[in-house]
Amino acid sequence: MGRGVNTLVSPIVRLRSLSADIENVCSFELERYRLGEAEVVICVDKQGSPRYLVQEPMVDNNCRAIYSKIMDALYTSLIDLSSEEDLEKAINAVVVDLGIQEEFDRCRNALMYYVKRDSFGFGLLDVVLRDCNVEDIELCDWMKPVTVVHRVYLAFEALTTNIVFESDEEARNYVERLSLRGGRSISLAKPEVHAVISENLRLAATLGNPVSRGPTFNIRRLPEIPIDVATLIKKNAIPAHVAALTWLINDAKLFYVIVGGSGSGKTTLLNALLQLSNPSWKIIVVQDVMEIRLPLRPRFMQFFGENSDDILQRCFTALRYRPDILVVGEVRGKEITALVRAVASGSGSATTFHASTPEEYEMAIRNLLPRDLYVMLSLNTALLIFIARIRSSKNLERKVWRVYERVADEWREIYGVEVDQIYNSYTVKRLSKRLLLDDVETELEYRAKLLELVEQGYESIENLVKKFYKTY
Repeated sequence: MGRGVNTLVSPIVRLRSLSADIENVCSFELERYRLGEAEVVICVDKQGSPRYLVQEPMVDNNCRAIYSKIMDALYTSLIDLSSEEDLEKAINAVVVDLGIQEEFDRCRNALMYYVKRDSFGFGLLDVVLRDCNVEDIELCDWMKPVTVVHRVYLAFEALTTNIVFESDEEARNYVERLSLRGGRSISLAKPEVHAVISENLRLAATLGNPVSRGPTFNIRRLPEIPIDVATLIKKNAIPAHVAALTWLINDAKLFYVIVGGSGSGKTTLLNALLQLSNPSWKIIVVQDVMEIRLPLRPRFMQFFGENSDDILQRCFTALRYRPDILVVGEVRGKEITALVRAVASGSGSATTFHASTPEEYEMAIRNLLPRDLYVMLSLNTALLIFIARIRSSKNLERKVWRVYERVADEWREIYGVEVDQIYNSYTVKRLSKRLLLDDVETELEYRAKLLELVEQGYESIENLVKKFYKTY
C-alpha cells in the first residue's frame, strides 16, 4: 500500500506555513541556502543566540482556503496514492471537480508544494528533515521552538528554529504521524516509541504521562552512506594507528567497546571500524533500530528487538548462526550476557556503551552481570575506546580522546592527551601471540600507513580490505 494522503496522514484543514522576519530577527547572517521551494537562513539573532530559520512559499488567505478544500477533498475521496505523480493527478482532478481551476492556477506552485509537504512529506518539519546538514532535531516542550544540530555549526551545539507547535494536541498528532511513518504506534497506553522513519532517520518519541510531561521527540539523521574510517582519520576523529590496532583486534576476534556520551559519535565510529575486517566474515548486528550498516558485505546480517529482553533473545539466535563478529548496537541491560557468550564461544564482538570513565563502565557491567560473568567479560575486554565531543578553539569536534586496555585487574591508558603507548602495549603483545605475528609492530605500522594513504569513501575502504585479505 502506498503512503499517500489516506494511508499516512489525517486531513489538515488549516495550512501552517513557516516564515521569518530576517531583518528584525538576525543580527548577522552566517549562511543562506535553498531546499527546493523553501529557503533556510542560519544567523545569530539580536540576543546573541544561533538560529535556523525556515522560509516557505508565501500564500494569501484565498490560497489557504483553496488548500483546505483540496486537502479535505483528497481525504474524503478515499484515494490510495502511492506516488507524488498519483498525487498530482488527483489534485488536478479535484480542482476540476470543485470548479476552482482559475483560483488554483493563481497559486499553483505554492499549493502543490504544501499539499505534497503535508501528504508525502513531513509536514511542518519537512524542510528540516530534508536538510542533509541537520543531524539532530529535537522537541523538548511543545510550547518551545524545535531545535536542531547542524553539522557545519557544531560549535553552537543547537540552533533554535522558527518551528513552534500551536498546541499540545498539534504536537501529539505530529508525534503519532511520525510513529506511523516508522511502522510503530504510540498512544496513551504505550506513550513511548523508537523507530526508523526513513532509511536514515531514527526517531525516539514520547506522548506524555507517565513518560514525560507532554509530547517530545528526537530525530537523528544517519549518513546515507556510512562514514568510513579514512574520513574519520582525515578529520582527526581517530588516529590511524588506533584504527589499525582495532583492525588487528577484529582479526583476532577479541572484544572491544566504544564508550562515550550521547551524540558523541559512538555508533558512527563502530560502524567505520567494523569495515576493517575480513570481507568474507559473517558479521551479525543486533540493535533496536537500524543504525549500523555494512551495505557491501555479502554476509552481513541484522536482527532487531524493541527492548532488552527482545535483544537478548535475538543475540542468542545470532550466536546459533556462528558469527565471526557479533555486534550489539548499544548495551543497556540484559543483552550484555550475550556478549559474554560470544567471548566464550570464540566469536569476535563489539558494542557501544554510555560512560565517561573506565570505572563507570566497570560499575555498570558489574550491576548488569553476576560476578563470575562480570569477571569474565571484564578480563576479556581488549580495549575501551573513549570518544567525546571536544571543543578546540571555536570548533566542536568528535574525536577519540582516550584508549584503555585491560591488564590483570586494572585499566591502563595506552592513548590519550599526553599518552601514546600503543606500540608498547600489552594488547599489541597479546595480538602478536594470537595472530602468530613475528613483528606485530611493523604490521601495525603498515596497516596504519594504508589507512592514512587510502582515499576517503566507503567503497575505497571496502576495496582496500578486499585487496588486503586476498594477499594476507
